Amino acid sequence: MQRLFSQLFLLLQVGCLSLATMSVSTPVQAARPEGVPAKLTIGIEDGYFPYEYLNEKGEFTGFDVELIKYICKQLETKCKLERGAFDGLIPNLLFKKTDLVVSALSITDERKKRVSFSTPYINPIPGVYVVSDNSKYKQVKELKVIGVQQGTTLAVYLQQQKGITIKTYPSFDTAMLDLKTGRIQAVFESEDVAQGYLTANKTKAHFLATKVFSPVVSQGIGIAVRHKDKQLLAAINKALAKAQSDGVLAKLKAKYKIVDTFND
Repeated sequence: MQRLFSQLFLLLQVGCLSLATMSVSTPVQAARPEGVPAKLTIGIEDGYFPYEYLNEKGEFTGFDVELIKYICKQLETKCKLERGAFDGLIPNLLFKKTDLVVSALSITDERKKRVSFSTPYINPIPGVYVVSDNSKYKQVKELKVIGVQQGTTLAVYLQQQKGITIKTYPSFDTAMLDLKTGRIQAVFESEDVAQGYLTANKTKAHFLATKVFSPVVSQGIGIAVRHKDKQLLAAINKALAKAQSDGVLAKLKAKYKIVDTFND
């Protein structure tokens, strides 16, 4: 009888050990796609309304911010937003200070040499010349001094044009400050960003031209990752496809009044 009890006790011990092993291993089986780390650090600018900006509480918000939160949820990973100057976002990615860039980043052949891009999710209308309301300028050809954000595809486009002086700025906001004081005659920006700024800041101004298409600026906006992170890129593209099919992208574009040729 004592031997029988010993055998039963041994079986109970084995059973408890098995249950303990099962309880530990189950949470480890995460739904996170292969190649996606448990935490992603995301490079982002903070002064590019309506894509990414700080609200009155000092918190990140905007189209790109809501989109990347959705993507992180789909990837079953935690995400940290790392603020940086726009022209430093790709260098920070390459130096592994961040894992990806989400900052209304235009896809160009030149940038493709340095990073890999997701499927484009927006194709903004480039080429809005914002001119102060009391300006005497009525045509683009009258402009001689134009401001633009440094490091952008719009800056590259302007540099290819002749007969104008270009002044670059760390942000669109700082360019608009110089426009108000008369240091420049106009600011070159995409329509949604320009209109969003004017509305948010109750600034009176008008547009001289729209839809200045060029291969430099018309490949769309995407998420950037390092070339080697192919599995991460595949997971991001899958999440973007779901955002498209679920209507998430359409809702965000409507919410933030994104002017997008993909909607044409």
